[in-house]
Amino acid sequence: MKNDVSGIRVNGTRLLEDLEKMKEKTETPGQGVTRFSYGDMDREARAYLIESGQSFGLSIETDSVGNMFFRFPEDRGKPVILAGSHIDTVQNGGWLDGIYGTLSVLEAMRRIREEKLDCSKSIQLVVFAEEEGSNFGSTLTGSKFLTGKYGRNNLDTLKNQEGVSLGEILAKEGYPPYDADMMLDWRRIQGMLELHIEQGPVLAQQGIGIGIVDRIYGMKVVEFTFVGVGNHAGASPMMGRQDALAAAAAGILEVESCGIDLGQGQAVATVGKIQVLPNGSNVIPQQVTFTVEVRSAQEETIHAIMEEIQYRMEEICNRRNIRCHYRQVAFSKPDSMNPKMVALLEETANRLGEPYLRMNSGAVHDACMLAPFVPTGMIFVPSLGGRSHVPQEDTRPEDLIRGADFLLAALLQLADCK
Repeated sequence: MKNDVSGIRVNGTRLLEDLEKMKEKTETPGQGVTRFSYGDMDREARAYLIESGQSFGLSIETDSVGNMFFRFPEDRGKPVILAGSHIDTVQNGGWLDGIYGTLSVLEAMRRIREEKLDCSKSIQLVVFAEEEGSNFGSTLTGSKFLTGKYGRNNLDTLKNQEGVSLGEILAKEGYPPYDADMMLDWRRIQGMLELHIEQGPVLAQQGIGIGIVDRIYGMKVVEFTFVGVGNHAGASPMMGRQDALAAAAAGILEVESCGIDLGQGQAVATVGKIQVLPNGSNVIPQQVTFTVEVRSAQEETIHAIMEEIQYRMEEICNRRNIRCHYRQVAFSKPDSMNPKMVALLEETANRLGEPYLRMNSGAVHDACMLAPFVPTGMIFVPSLGGRSHVPQEDTRPEDLIRGADFLLAALLQLADCK
């Protein structure tokens, strides 16, 4: 006879304490959380996770690019249910993005150990490296290596702002040598779940505590470089200037216009990063480099909007006698979550008596990289004010605990625990 696991819940106090401790691991105390992959705070966060996992008997492995896997040693040979998220942040970001899902899985596994449950499948925590792309400008880096989207050559082509390659940083930090067979064994993996804050306003506005994701937006990032002619700001007449920044300003407004007019509420377009050279108050800007990011649930919409943006950029540069270069930095296709996984999450919500909303995700997540290979689902909890990637990012404690309880219930069902 099966044991009744329906009443098992996470230790909410312990989860919140873990989150508060991770909040302290930041390069910018008091100004949001800054924790880039492979940096000092990343090392501290990883050490905390390893110590916590080892305290209740988990074995931990780290692959060539920093993805981490936490397992129950006795589960070797069982089919696998993956669950997890990431621990890196954007500059001056929030305290919950990524780390909330990671610590919730760790807490779920701790409760499974405490309750001495026997599971037919192995629940494993995966911590994806460099999800935000803050170091190298390419999001979902760790999961792209796990799924074969990236390979050995990307260790050299991915570089940070100082021109240091991913491969060089990994070697310096002592990660294992690159393994061409580091892709996941999809024959053994039977499911993947990711719990995350919504990062938008929908759940909070509607007063609903659980979101079940149907589809994740795809994203394309292109870096534009405008090259003009630098000169003395006081001695150069306004007529005839080849001001790269003035041209870029006109281009950035066109990005906004394309996002509004062509997106029609189904896509977004953003310029979030810009560099001006030589960046002096008395020098006409000679070169400007900036990123354009387009997101939508439809791949054709992403490409169409970006093509229109590129066309308008070229028009502006031709009109102003500015040279324009651009290169694609990153692309991820929109992905639907597995219908059976969505149905299982709906059943879990009904069983727990939790109101829920089926919804799309405007933010990309590691789950979307795994979705083509394994049945994948995503769970959201509300974000206060819809704020994320900023120091004001927050979620009510009761919603954080509710989401972790929901994740645990779904994992117990997926792994057939008793």
